[in-house]
Amino acid sequence: MMELYEWPPVRSQRARWALEELGVEYSSHLVDMTQGQQNTEAYRAIHPLGVVPALKTDGYTMFESVAIVLQLIDEHPEKNLAPAVGTSERAAYYQWSVFACAEMDPPVMMFFDNTMRPLEHMHPPGTQHDAGLAERGRNDFATRADILSKALKNRDHLLESGFSGADILIGHSCFMATHIGLPVSDHPTLEAYYGRLQQRPAYQRAYGG
Repeated sequence: MMELYEWPPVRSQRARWALEELGVEYSSHLVDMTQGQQNTEAYRAIHPLGVVPALKTDGYTMFESVAIVLQLIDEHPEKNLAPAVGTSERAAYYQWSVFACAEMDPPVMMFFDNTMRPLEHMHPPGTQHDAGLAERGRNDFATRADILSKALKNRDHLLESGFSGADILIGHSCFMATHIGLPVSDHPTLEAYYGRLQQRPAYQRAYGG
């Protein structure tokens, strides 16, 4: 059985959502980040950075939320959550999947780090919240939300073929933005898209909605 190491609400829910969409049997191991469980020798052997998620299977152990989602989907082609390799749809699938981690996550974390992250958890110690960086995070997120809104203008999902792993990855970025107070509601097309994703039973099982 697959073992998912997680501590919501963070990127580990991307992996949980993918597992739920695929109907894969798995067990959950909560890594209590508030109690330092991520720093134990046993967990560092699973994830050398001491963060989540990590996935352990009979054949491999891996980390990085986007990589886990893409790998799981490739293992279950019958679920049709990714276009065929070498197609134009696959190009878009790769693009939006990477966009989630490379373009959406950084401004979300920049805003969080400079508004909501407890000062005792800042690195290096003594670092304070920076209002200028918080505003930059907000503006950078808005720019990327506009890009997504244009891509979603005439469709329900990021790909013409329908729901895919790219929606799981971008959908989680929308969740995190909403969770920390970035205004998805300022972008009606993106807000409606995220609303559709929230109606999926697998999303609700993964996020407790």
